[in-house]
Amino acid sequence: MASPANAVAPPAAARAFDFRSLWLVLLFAFIGAASFQGSRGLYESTEGRYAETARETMLSGDYDDPILNLQPHWTKPPLTYVAIIYGLRLFGENPWGVRAYLVFALVLAAGAVWLAGSSIWGSGAGRWAGIIFATSPFIALAAHSVTTDMLVALWTAGALAAFWHGYASHCRLSLLGMWLFLALGLLTKGPPALLVPAVCLPVAWIHLRRANDWRPGRWNLGLGLSIFILLGLGWYFVEARLNPGLTSYWLGKEMIARNFTSEMHRNPNAWFVFFVYLPILVAGTGPWLPLALFRARPLKAWLAASDQRRTWNRAARRSLLAGVAVPFVLFSISQSRLALYLVPLFVPLCLLLGRMIDVLIAQGRLRARVAGGCAGVLLAGIVIAKSATLFITSSQDMTRLSAILAPVLARHEEHALCSISNQRLNGLEFHLRRPIEAVDPDAIWDHMKATALGGRPTDYLVKNARWARLATNAPARVHAEPVGPHWLLVAPEPAAWREKFKTP
Repeated sequence: MASPANAVAPPAAARAFDFRSLWLVLLFAFIGAASFQGSRGLYESTEGRYAETARETMLSGDYDDPILNLQPHWTKPPLTYVAIIYGLRLFGENPWGVRAYLVFALVLAAGAVWLAGSSIWGSGAGRWAGIIFATSPFIALAAHSVTTDMLVALWTAGALAAFWHGYASHCRLSLLGMWLFLALGLLTKGPPALLVPAVCLPVAWIHLRRANDWRPGRWNLGLGLSIFILLGLGWYFVEARLNPGLTSYWLGKEMIARNFTSEMHRNPNAWFVFFVYLPILVAGTGPWLPLALFRARPLKAWLAASDQRRTWNRAARRSLLAGVAVPFVLFSISQSRLALYLVPLFVPLCLLLGRMIDVLIAQGRLRARVAGGCAGVLLAGIVIAKSATLFITSSQDMTRLSAILAPVLARHEEHALCSISNQRLNGLEFHLRRPIEAVDPDAIWDHMKATALGGRPTDYLVKNARWARLATNAPARVHAEPVGPHWLLVAPEPAAWREKFKTP
């Protein structure tokens, strides 16, 4: 039994939640996420791939078996595609429908961060943690990009909130909720989704167990593990049984090749860590981290504020710091690096910052008006930045391209459509609702010859820059028609090709 001096004492305020601050956090998150959510088109390749996979899976009616290009698509579990499907059903097959799930994910994640902060350190820390999360520019970017990462952040925040609420309120049901959120993470992105909670939660549990009289009970652990195994691993077991070789693909391709080799071509160079990962970690919250560190000098003032509940606060600080540092190191040494992989790290980071801002305000080192004004400016900046995407053109924007291309294709209804590229334009397939074969640039002239001489009218979509390199080697005349500022629609002129190759 723990001695009174070392007993864990959660803050009394953790049990008296300030629900007015929750509504403020949710409002900030909703405004930032929902504003101009459909103003930017779907970008290739990631957004287009997720959108088209969701559309094809929706058409199949078999939601637990993702489909892309009429083939099983096993790179990710089905939960993200299902979330997109419900957005498509509610808002239509457009960018807003595809990104609708991100609005719900950000709002709920901000609420979970509020709950975690309130459970650990009281209403003030919860309020500022939720506001910092909702107004972080990097989180706003993640909530405007169709990937799994915002959902992973939601399940991470949910797991941390359930754990800390369970221990603060001695609520065994909350601890069961933690296992549910971990299972949902596994159904969203597989094992990488568990990285942050797999570091945070054991560190906190070890500290609390050493000095806490309260135990949730072995039955609670057993039931929680059962929920995790049945819900989180059940889909993997079923699909692996039904599809021989799938386990080898997941382990060999998605786990080993993706993380330990450069096969996936996901920024394997070390410079990415220093010029992308580190700046995101330092500046991804906007001014919150620099402000907290500058105002908190010396840091002993922040640590001293925790002396009254030394063990509880030590457990929280160490677990959250570990939840930022350890995953960051692992992501840095992995051979597959993308900026949005860091999104879940912002859950423990914002919880720490929320505590620091709350302490600084209580100590008079920072005015609440300054912090509130900072949040307001950040939120306005997020809305303005998202509105600016209305005026940005990109060759990767398949929504704009489809709008320009549709009337042109209407004149050539009998023509097949291909793209001269190394991968399929899934976002364009999503909007046009038709397959578009990708033709390797090195094989384009053989392909054109076969279609021209075979009497199969075919149009080819190609970027301007690529066509400038290819056109000089064309064996016969090719008609080219601009479709927007970045693309051309080209087609071989059959008579010229027949003359060239002496075909009657």
